[in-house]
Amino acid sequence: MARYDRGGRAPGGSAMTATVKATYANGVFTPSEPVDIEEGEEVTLSIEGATSRKRGLAGVVEAVQELQRTIPSDAWDVLPTDGARNYKHYLYGHPKEDA
Repeated sequence: MARYDRGGRAPGGSAMTATVKATYANGVFTPSEPVDIEEGEEVTLSIEGATSRKRGLAGVVEAVQELQRTIPSDAWDVLPTDGARNYKHYLYGHPKEDA
């Protein structure tokens, strides 16, 4: 479903913002549904998510590794090693479970 916003006016016409899904093939973007613009009208495209979808699990692993690099190495030493077993303790203050 296309979403349109004709909230403001640009010099010589009306401003419009729309979110429309499209397929890219052979150098051409084809909208998945009809759009309310004049034939030949110039538009600006903002592309979201195409690269990250293609990367799949490799992209997730890379993102996690990038986050890990931002944490000082000595910070990992003070983290609990029983976090999975005692998550209720660390999140909600419940008593720890015995090993």
